[in-house]
Amino acid sequence: MALLDTFSNDVVMQSLFLTLLVICILQFVLYQHRLERVRKKMANDSRRLLGLQAEVSTLQKDRVQSKFENQIFEEFISQPNLDFAMKLLLTRYVPNEETDFGAWLEKQDNVFLWRQFRGLSTNELTSIPIGDEWLTEFQQLDFQIIYEEELRHHFVYESIPAADRRRVKQLFVFPVRYQKELTGFFMTTSLYPTEMALERKISLALRLLNGLESHFHHSQILRVQESQLKNTRELLELRDITDRHRNSVKDLVELFLTRLTEQTRCTRSMIVFSRDPQFREIRSIQRAGIRPEASQRDRWERDERHLLRIAAHRQSRIVLDSEELELYGLGNPLKHVVVAPLRPRAGTFGMLCLLRHGSEPFTEHVLKHIDWATSFLGETLRRSLDTATLEMQATCDPLTGLLNRRVFQEKLIHELEQARAKNGVCSLLLLDLDHFKSVNDEFGHLAGDLVLKSVANALIRTLDEIEGLAKSHTARYGGEELASILPDTPPDAAVAIAEKIREAVSALELEFDGIKCKVTTSVGVSAYPDYSEDADSLFLSADQALYQAKQTGRNRVCLGDTEKAPAR
Repeated sequence: MALLDTFSNDVVMQSLFLTLLVICILQFVLYQHRLERVRKKMANDSRRLLGLQAEVSTLQKDRVQSKFENQIFEEFISQPNLDFAMKLLLTRYVPNEETDFGAWLEKQDNVFLWRQFRGLSTNELTSIPIGDEWLTEFQQLDFQIIYEEELRHHFVYESIPAADRRRVKQLFVFPVRYQKELTGFFMTTSLYPTEMALERKISLALRLLNGLESHFHHSQILRVQESQLKNTRELLELRDITDRHRNSVKDLVELFLTRLTEQTRCTRSMIVFSRDPQFREIRSIQRAGIRPEASQRDRWERDERHLLRIAAHRQSRIVLDSEELELYGLGNPLKHVVVAPLRPRAGTFGMLCLLRHGSEPFTEHVLKHIDWATSFLGETLRRSLDTATLEMQATCDPLTGLLNRRVFQEKLIHELEQARAKNGVCSLLLLDLDHFKSVNDEFGHLAGDLVLKSVANALIRTLDEIEGLAKSHTARYGGEELASILPDTPPDAAVAIAEKIREAVSALELEFDGIKCKVTTSVGVSAYPDYSEDADSLFLSADQALYQAKQTGRNRVCLGDTEKAPAR
């Protein structure tokens, strides 16, 4: 019994021990489980804390950047107008002009104008024609990044000055719109500020440009007002010319054309009149702008005649760019041409030609100005030509169109008075055609008239081509005698001019009934005050020099004799 009790006690004790052992193990497992949960929670909390710290850091960085962006934005939009704002923008985006450049191009009519730029190697920038590719590619885009390998084949590349293209590694182009309409482009090789991420810099640039909406609005209004004011001023200038010179058609046309050429920024221009609607024969021509060199003169005149025929065939205003000019066989130096018809009166046909050697095309605004000027000039000429015809009949020789003898003598007295008043000089040329009687005898008087007109035209053309020559006066003084007054021209210069005239007359190629007619002239030269003291003595001295040229072989120039000049 005792043994049984002892065994029972051992079993109980073992059971208790096992129970305690199981409880301990379970508590240990539970402890480890709880410890693992705590560790995971601490790890999660640590990760969350790091995330929060990163977010706080990002927020702080964003706050600093946003504050910086806001400062830039406030400074930018606080500028008084678009020009100041763009100047500030270019200064920020192009801190180093040696390595980068930027530009603001504004749309006007059918071109982009270089309104402002920084870092470009030249200030001689022309406008960029707006092609369909510009509108198609940039109409919907907010921005475009064009990298170097792509840029060289991109149409934007051609708009960059050649000297600056090698500096372009990448180009950021931002179309600028006002009320969804494309108004211009901002382009730059670098973005600002440099330490920001690319996306952030692009976002800032878009924000800055979008913030200019009010400036664009005011700028558009201002541009329109400035354009209207400029247009009104230019129209008034042309009206003033016609009012002041209504009684002198030659002066009116000359001054009107010169000012219109300047207003439309043309290289050269001309107004041509003819009685032939196809302009096969030119009656008169007035030029303005640059003159050709001797080696270019024939080509320029040939191209001008070709343009007249094209316009005469179309019977309306024509506008030709460089590609169209090449199709007609008209290349350099012409790049853009406008030819508009004039009808000053029945039986007379006119053409106004405006020519540009540069690449800048004619804008719609300029073309409207040319249309108005053409219409206004035609109407003015219609009102003035009757008066001018009477004036010409009273002052000009009907055959050659040169001054008549009476008016020439008045001009000579006036120019001598002017020279005397300012202690200046004035020269006189007397020309007499050699063996002119034999021309009339052999070919008839109609041929003689044609010779006189040809010589008169050669004389006027030669005087017109001499640079720096003061306004001269030329007349038909007698039957085959012509005369020219050269104000402010000393004797030696007058002799050189007379020699040019003699050569021009000798170069004339005339032919009647298949027989060539050689024309030459002798020229006598005199000058005030070296050879004369008044109009009579000046003319006498020149006449003696002409007689000397005739006696010593003709077809030559002789200067008056100083020994026969009056003592002073």
